[in-house]
Amino acid sequence: MTDLASDTEVLANGDGWTATVSEDWMVWFPNGGYLAAIALRAAARQAPSMVPASLTCHFLTAARVGPADLSVRTLRASSRAQSLSVCMTQDGSVVLEALIWLVAPGIDGFPRRSRPAPPAAPPAGLRSLDGLTPPGVWDWCRLWKRLEVRPLDELERYAAWPNETLAEPTFRSWLRFRPPLTSDQPVVDAGRSLVTIDVFPYIAALMIYGPGQLTHYAPTLSLSVSFHSHKPASAWLLMEASSSFSGGGLLAGEVAMWAEDRELVATGITQMLCRPRIR
Repeated sequence: MTDLASDTEVLANGDGWTATVSEDWMVWFPNGGYLAAIALRAAARQAPSMVPASLTCHFLTAARVGPADLSVRTLRASSRAQSLSVCMTQDGSVVLEALIWLVAPGIDGFPRRSRPAPPAAPPAGLRSLDGLTPPGVWDWCRLWKRLEVRPLDELERYAAWPNETLAEPTFRSWLRFRPPLTSDQPVVDAGRSLVTIDVFPYIAALMIYGPGQLTHYAPTLSLSVSFHSHKPASAWLLMEASSSFSGGGLLAGEVAMWAEDRELVATGITQMLCRPRIR
C-alpha cells in the first residue's frame, strides 16, 4: 500500500504538471480533500521554499481514477507570500479550481498560541474502531481503510452504528493515516488535514441517522482550510468534526485538528450538496 505522499505526487508535464488519481482514496468518487492535496502539491512545486497557509477549492465535476493534468497560475508573488490558482482537468473536463496561499516559513508575528484541544486521553490508551464495526457498514468508503480511528467517547455506539445513533452530529477522535507518511514536507503533511476536513463532517452527520434514514450522499461543493502548524512527525492527529447545518439540499460542516503535542494544526469548513442515493 502506498502512502499519501506517493499518491499525491505531481510530475512535470510540459508547462504544467500531471498526477495519477488513486482508487485508494475513494468515497463515492475520489475524495475531494485528496484531490485538493494533489492541487496543493502542484502549487508548491512553483514555490518550493514556502509552506501552505490556506486553500479554498471548488469541485466542478466528479474525478475518476487515472491521470489528471494540473495548470498553476501565479496571482501574486513576494518574498513573504505567494497566491496561486490551480486547475485540475481530466480529458478536457475541469475537475476543480483551487486558490492557494503559500508563505515563507519563520515570519515574525504575534506570540505563538493555539486554540485548546478538547480533553483527550492519549491514543495509546483508547480502542480502535478496527474490527468493531458491523461487516459491510463501511464498504462504500474505500478511504476508510486508509485511516485508523480511535474515538474519544461512545465507542460502542460508534461501533454499532447505524443500529445505534449519536445524539448530536459531532465526532471526536484520534486518527492516523496508514501507512504513515514517508515525507516530512509541510505540503505533504497538509494533505492529511485536507482529507480529514473534507470527509469527516459527512460522517459526523450520518451518525445521527438510523438505517432507514440513510437516503442521500453528499459530494463536496467547496472546501476551505487554514493551515496553522505543520507536524509531519505527529503520527496521530486529534480531530473534532461536526455538521452544523443540513437543509435545502445542503450539508455544512467544520473540523479542527491538533497534533499529539496539542498544538492546532488546521481548521476548515466544507459545504456539500445532498443528492438521493441511486438504488
